[in-house]
Amino acid sequence: MMSRSLVRSTVLVAVIAFSAPVLASGAVMRHLKLVRSFPAADTVLVASPEKITIELSEAVELTGAKLTLSKEGGAPVALGSLRREPSAPKVMRADVPTTLAGGSYSVSWRTMSKDGHVVKGTFGFRVGAAK
Repeated sequence: MMSRSLVRSTVLVAVIAFSAPVLASGAVMRHLKLVRSFPAADTVLVASPEKITIELSEAVELTGAKLTLSKEGGAPVALGSLRREPSAPKVMRADVPTTLAGGSYSVSWRTMSKDGHVVKGTFGFRVGAAK
């Protein structure tokens, strides 16, 4: 016959063992992610955007952050300095100092979340008529 303390210990170990993956998955789901962008992914713009804006799910850390714009085929497009607005800490943006020619573009971004993980993503948009 098992003693009460052994039963309690066994139940406690089982609860911890089964709870750990659930709790860990909740932490993973809270990682920084893209909320919205301008231009929005896969949109067709009538005119060249004046800036590229990324809104994330938590405050942006500009140390090590990067925002790049490339024309279809991989040719890089120069952007202005990456900045975070004091009134919108979850938003990073960079000006597009030149008028973009018609065609497809790709935006790549990366930043660091509060827990130190590097988070990155890519999305595309088009300037001019849809293909």
